Amino acid sequence: MDHPFRSAVFGGFNRQDVLTYLEATAQEAARQQEELQQKLDSSLETVTRQDADLTDQQEQLERLGQENESLKAQLEQANVALSSCRTECSQKNGELAAAQCEIDALKARVAALEPDASAYAAVKERTAGVELEAHRRAQAVQEEAEQQASQLRRQMEQWFQKVEREYDALRAQIESTVSHAADQLGKAEASLEKVTVLMEEQDVALAAIAQDYSRTDPAKIAAPMPIPENE
Repeated sequence: MDHPFRSAVFGGFNRQDVLTYLEATAQEAARQQEELQQKLDSSLETVTRQDADLTDQQEQLERLGQENESLKAQLEQANVALSSCRTECSQKNGELAAAQCEIDALKARVAALEPDASAYAAVKERTAGVELEAHRRAQAVQEEAEQQASQLRRQMEQWFQKVEREYDALRAQIESTVSHAADQLGKAEASLEKVTVLMEEQDVALAAIAQDYSRTDPAKIAAPMPIPENE
């Protein structure tokens, strides 16, 4: 390694040159260390911020999961309601069948007890009206139940599609954030390794300079022997 040191009178290097070089080297090492520390702090801050974002996204994912469970519960309730509507429709059909039996019985009684054609026609018309009204009521109840069940099923399908889209988007965002955070951590580790290598190199250089300087200290150089005068 070349150093801009001037030679001293008694060998070695000029003390001021060595001190100037040591000070400049220390300042440069401090500057580089400060720059690396700033980069490291920035990387750690980025990782911390991304970790907070990841936590928020995980919380959103958990809320979506809870909402999905709630929708499943609502769908089960809807299925129960639909089953209840079907049961009610079945009951209405039973009532309609009973009414039909009653009508048939009335028709038989009218035919047996009322030979008069006009009276029989009036009773027949009345029973026909009762039959038609009962059938209309049962059909209206069944149609209303089917419409409610179909509407509820469509709402459930829309909710499921919405939850699936939000879940896919959030999962993609989380994967991207985790990948970026891992890359930032790798860069931070590389910066720390560079700082360690640089400090080790600076320690070796400073130790060598200090050793050279100690050998050139004027206080440690022996004074020259006096030359004897000729008698």
